[in-house]
Amino acid sequence: MTEPVEQAARAIAHEWEAAWNAHDMARLAALFTDDADLVTVAATRLRGRSQIETSHAAMHRTQFQASVWANHDTEVQRLGPAFALVHQAWSIHGDLDPDGTARAPRHGLFSWWLALTPQGAWRIRAAQNTNATTPPPTRSSTP
Repeated sequence: MTEPVEQAARAIAHEWEAAWNAHDMARLAALFTDDADLVTVAATRLRGRSQIETSHAAMHRTQFQASVWANHDTEVQRLGPAFALVHQAWSIHGDLDPDGTARAPRHGLFSWWLALTPQGAWRIRAAQNTNATTPPPTRSSTP
């Protein structure tokens, strides 16, 4: 039987992919706690849901405006009653380098620390995204 945190992590991964591909950064930011902390693949630290949304919205108006995100393997490890660690393999194509030139398709690994909010919802409290040098698995394990 799948634990509720595993179901929640897979739902968050699915919602991330859907929000990214719709370029809806308010929807994407809603996956985070208000006080979330995110380190991007460019090693930029974003503090708080509002900064995460603002930064991603700006990038989706330019370098990510035609990007397509795909999730691959989702691994979940419960760390306690209200915390879990998620490793989410991903790939992306259609994005641009900061200078506007086409970027080659790439892939990476996203690590999320999920926290159970007082309202009973799992949200991303901390995350780090990393570009990878090896391709992700070919099957998708998100709904």
